[in-house]
Amino acid sequence: MISTPKYDLKGIVSCNVFPSGQIKECKLNQYNEIRVGDRVFVPRYKGPDERKKDNKALAFYENGSVKSIAMEERTEVSTGAGSIRAELVTFYEGGEIDSLFPLNGQIGFGWSEEDEERLLEEIHFSFPFADFSEKIIGIRFYQSGKTKCLTLWPKRRIEINTPIGIYPARIGFRLYESGELESFEPAVPIFIKSRIGTIAAFDQNASGVDASLNSVNFYQDGRLKSLATNSDIVVNQISSAERTIIYQQLRLDNMTGDMCKVPVIVSFFDDQVMFDNGVEKKTVSIDDSKFLFLYDQSYIEKKCSPGSDCSGCGAACM
Repeated sequence: MISTPKYDLKGIVSCNVFPSGQIKECKLNQYNEIRVGDRVFVPRYKGPDERKKDNKALAFYENGSVKSIAMEERTEVSTGAGSIRAELVTFYEGGEIDSLFPLNGQIGFGWSEEDEERLLEEIHFSFPFADFSEKIIGIRFYQSGKTKCLTLWPKRRIEINTPIGIYPARIGFRLYESGELESFEPAVPIFIKSRIGTIAAFDQNASGVDASLNSVNFYQDGRLKSLATNSDIVVNQISSAERTIIYQQLRLDNMTGDMCKVPVIVSFFDDQVMFDNGVEKKTVSIDDSKFLFLYDQSYIEKKCSPGSDCSGCGAACM
């Protein structure tokens, strides 16, 4: 038996330690019960199979507090967003839940994403801007227990009421701690009327594994903060008669090996707007400039058309 500052652990088969000698993470082969606050969890102790990962059962902060637990069985966990069955939970150092994942299977040769999805049930969520039942990858919380962001299962979509209108969303959304919508990922290109003109907001290559960073962002009072657009942008500054073109940059897609365009990020401030294409940033006065957006519709070769409900492809394009 090996002791941490807060737990006596049985059946440790391997572990990593901090420079201080305290356990950082470990694998187990015996039953243990771990209490975090008023919750009791049983970390993984049985061997891996075609689905279960051969990785750590427990991770700790250096002071001995639990950082994450991979559960032996899915366990009902009470959260600020309701009761959710989970296979993996991470914690803040004070014991509050940081994130929760209903499933923690290994997608590989013997186990597919479709196999994993069949184990997952829809969960009902109710927010001021959306009420829905859907399958999710995970959900993150503020230390106060309030929802921080929610990541949908791949190809799943919901409808949300944003400060700029009602839109379909994929991947997920992020909230301010006070509950206002901070950002979301559009499921299709949406055309937003901004202070500098109508801009097509969309990122066809958005990462689907985490909804912490999204294409459309709002200030806490609901004003548009920033958006990602698959557009080249022409900026004409009135007082100096200067013209600048902000081009989308190219990068290699590590998944497909193809070259893809990186969206330009447009950020709004009090009387200025900034354009960031990943290589250079340009900030100009809104009142002293005129803007032209050259929307790139090349995604249509692979995606449904703007405004489509994807009825023809069953959302396979997402």
